[in-house]
Amino acid sequence: MIAIAAAVAVGLWSDWHKLAGAFDSFAWDAIPIAIGLTAVNATIRFGKWHYYCHRIGAYPTLSESALIFVAGFALTVTPGKTGELLKAYFLSRRTGVDAWRAAPISLAERATDGFAVLVLTGAGLSIIWHTAWPVAITLAGTVAGCSLLALIGGTRVGLPKPVARIWTRLSSHPRAQRIVAMAGSRIRDTADGAAMIFDVRSLLLAFGLGLLSWGAESLALWYALHAFGLPANLDLLGYALAALNAGTLAGAVSLMPGGAGAAEATIAGILTGSVSPAIAGAATLIIRLCTVWIGAVLGLGALVALRDCFTPVGAAGEPVAEKTSGGLLQRNNPSPASGRGE
Repeated sequence: MIAIAAAVAVGLWSDWHKLAGAFDSFAWDAIPIAIGLTAVNATIRFGKWHYYCHRIGAYPTLSESALIFVAGFALTVTPGKTGELLKAYFLSRRTGVDAWRAAPISLAERATDGFAVLVLTGAGLSIIWHTAWPVAITLAGTVAGCSLLALIGGTRVGLPKPVARIWTRLSSHPRAQRIVAMAGSRIRDTADGAAMIFDVRSLLLAFGLGLLSWGAESLALWYALHAFGLPANLDLLGYALAALNAGTLAGAVSLMPGGAGAAEATIAGILTGSVSPAIAGAATLIIRLCTVWIGAVLGLGALVALRDCFTPVGAAGEPVAEKTSGGLLQRNNPSPASGRGE
């Protein structure tokens, strides 16, 4: 409903009659190309997700890993994309790795994608303004942010003394002992997972993949603008880079489902520096459809395919994972109906 409201707002802002005229001039054979470039973005990001899974000691099959990743497209259409944390639960049910250990993957994905989007926004502004300062500033911010994450991943800091004293008292209390022990175990699991993926090598690899993936999606907007009859020159590329990536950042900061409203307003607003409001509005609607909402529909299909993960652990036909002293041992219980394992 929010997405529809955002689309209506873009139509009103662009003037419905002029917006219809812009769509009349659009070369619709550009849609498959835009979707293809969006698929390139998703494929590269899947590679990063699968790499992170291996880093924390989870080894899903390629098909299972892809299914969980695609389900994340639907989970991104949640306030602040917080629903993506559910991917850690899916990974736990399919591989046996602790969900709290896998939870930092979503944070690592969002952080490294955010840094890449920030730098691409700076690159677009540098092209538009003909100065290197925007990209230099965003690169400096990215280096600082990655350094902080690497520091967090490589440092184990104890609790402050006042907090440690309260924690000790709670752990000795009969009624709170179990809860405190469980919380402590989950915090340690999460810290272990973060330490494995917030190392310098992983951060640099993830950031580089982020530049490639979101760069491909920026090219999708660039080509969509060209399909309205605009020259595919460097200036138009600069506006496409700045608009798409700044819109992605605005949508994330707004915490709206799928960034609806904030992303459209930012993309259309920046594009008006180069094109008419009608073309800016039409291009915004097209790129949001290709990059967000088609993926969300695919994600819903993946969620349906993962519905077995919502059944109680140990139910008939469900995979059961056991922890051993040497790590994770995956065991599949055969399904009475099918006669075979997961």
